[in-house]
Amino acid sequence: MDLATLKALKPTEYSEAADGYRSTSDMASAAKDRIENQIAAAMRKALKGEAATAAINQLTELGKNFHYIQVECGLVSTALEAFSYEVGAAKTKLDAALDGAQAAKLTVLADGSVSYPAGGEKDADGKIPDGGTVSGLTDGTAAAVGRQAANFDPNPNHRLAQDYADQIAAALKEATEADEKWAPKLRALKADDDLTVSDSDWADASSDTKGVAEAGKKYFDSLPQPPKDGTPESNAEWWTGLNAEEQAA
Repeated sequence: MDLATLKALKPTEYSEAADGYRSTSDMASAAKDRIENQIAAAMRKALKGEAATAAINQLTELGKNFHYIQVECGLVSTALEAFSYEVGAAKTKLDAALDGAQAAKLTVLADGSVSYPAGGEKDADGKIPDGGTVSGLTDGTAAAVGRQAANFDPNPNHRLAQDYADQIAAALKEATEADEKWAPKLRALKADDDLTVSDSDWADASSDTKGVAEAGKKYFDSLPQPPKDGTPESNAEWWTGLNAEEQAA
């Protein structure tokens, strides 16, 4: 994840895509319930014979397909929403750093480094301290050394530039980690190109669910949490207090 990519990234697009997958999951869930609880149930009561049995078996398989769609699209929705949340936090940090650097009349270069102009009080020779360019540091020790060097510089712009360069580097690192974490999770959410939902398909879905749940802990923790040791009444009150988007999440 480089500076240009994160600047151009629109986390809301991933959240909107998540909404689409969630809607598909909800539609599949409704179709599964209608097939299993209404159509197939009515056929079992009203029809007998080999043709009826064959039709009910086919409906059962169709219901499995809708169930599988429900689960997998729900996982895609969750993964996209979690990625949007995590990369959105990084982009917010980046935008704040870029705005701050611009307000301080510093120049952010394409690689995320920051150049600063000459400034400060004149030295004994009447010369204003030179400007320069600094790169952001995310390692704790290296960042401390960089800040110390900037503090010793009589040019106050150096300290500002180092601060903003570090903020930019931290935002890029955070966005890169989110991308590297969620890209393989999303690539794994692919279904076999057939109409049979096999045991191996459900085993794969179970593995996908575990992977998304583990990777999405930061996102899950950001969601409204139910009352600890809540009663049915307090749980119901909490649930009805959520808006539709929060309930869906």
